[in-house]
Amino acid sequence: MYQRNYNGEITSTQAYIMIVSIMIGTGILGLSRAVAEISQQDAWISVLINGIFVSIIMAIIVFTIRNFPGQNFLQYTSILLSKPIAYIITSIHIIYLVIFSATATRFLTEMISTWFLPKTPIFVVSLIIVITTVYMTMHGLTTLARFNEVIVFMLIPFTMLVFVGLPEMEFINLRPIGGSGIKSIMLGAIPSFYAFGGFESILVYYPYISNKQKPIIKYSVLSILLVTFIYTITVISQIALFGVQGLERVLYPSINYLSAVDFILIERMEIFFTIFWIFTVFSTVSLMYLAGCILLQNVFTTKNTRFFTFLLAPIVLFLSMYPKNTVEVVSIGDMVGKAVIFVGFGLPIILFISFLIRKKVGKL
Repeated sequence: MYQRNYNGEITSTQAYIMIVSIMIGTGILGLSRAVAEISQQDAWISVLINGIFVSIIMAIIVFTIRNFPGQNFLQYTSILLSKPIAYIITSIHIIYLVIFSATATRFLTEMISTWFLPKTPIFVVSLIIVITTVYMTMHGLTTLARFNEVIVFMLIPFTMLVFVGLPEMEFINLRPIGGSGIKSIMLGAIPSFYAFGGFESILVYYPYISNKQKPIIKYSVLSILLVTFIYTITVISQIALFGVQGLERVLYPSINYLSAVDFILIERMEIFFTIFWIFTVFSTVSLMYLAGCILLQNVFTTKNTRFFTFLLAPIVLFLSMYPKNTVEVVSIGDMVGKAVIFVGFGLPIILFISFLIRKKVGKL
């Protein structure tokens, strides 16, 4: 288990905040465009459906792993699926977390380079981000959780920005509701997997919640529903403003949305948005990065994760430099989103089924 004397516990409230912080990151930038390409004006329905499904998966995750309060990810997976399979799954999960961290790092690099440091080499920006991530994670889980407690308050102005384009929206762009068909609506949920990615980190972080007597299932699900609400109103507002055809012509609708609206006091509201967004992405990167370090600690049974925070840094930096341009970054983000199907959806269901079977036959 994560060493208690190494500042490694979090409260249930911090866990809920971490779920919200880790999910609202890079995925929101192109969410409406990616989903609208498939489900057209019904993209918001696809996002809503996916959010409800993720909420159900979150309930399944917490219901399953709460029966192993003193076991870390590798230990309870070994109990449910056997030790060899547990090591394989843990290794896959580590790779996923590293790639996710690298992809989010590159997304953040692209935005900083575009809006703030256009003449600074991308490598330098990525290096600074990775160094900052290492510094944020090397002090342990509790420190990072406290950082997220501060960051979560930035979601208030972040959410309010959704309504700034209300006077210019044309809600006729959302009609006909359901017109794209059930098949398109369901398929449209797939591109939103990346935006919802990160909730599965509860598989890693749950054992380190100190007050497990709280109704964790209830509040974890509410955390997912909060993110779903934010995503849904974001997609609705952008479709209403741009229309489906307009969305298809922009790479990051969330940025262009603010550029398309005139403000009285602030000339370039997209920069104001980017400032808040940078902090939320740092939260996402750090939490996924630390989750990978914790899994490495589980495998090698070391005292703490400090060594692994340094070990993974050059790997994440190298992977973040792999995409040649922004289009490739978006493409890799879509592939990472598909990986969520296994890590975020498939694995929890497998663990849940195994738990029910083993409980029924009396092996637990």
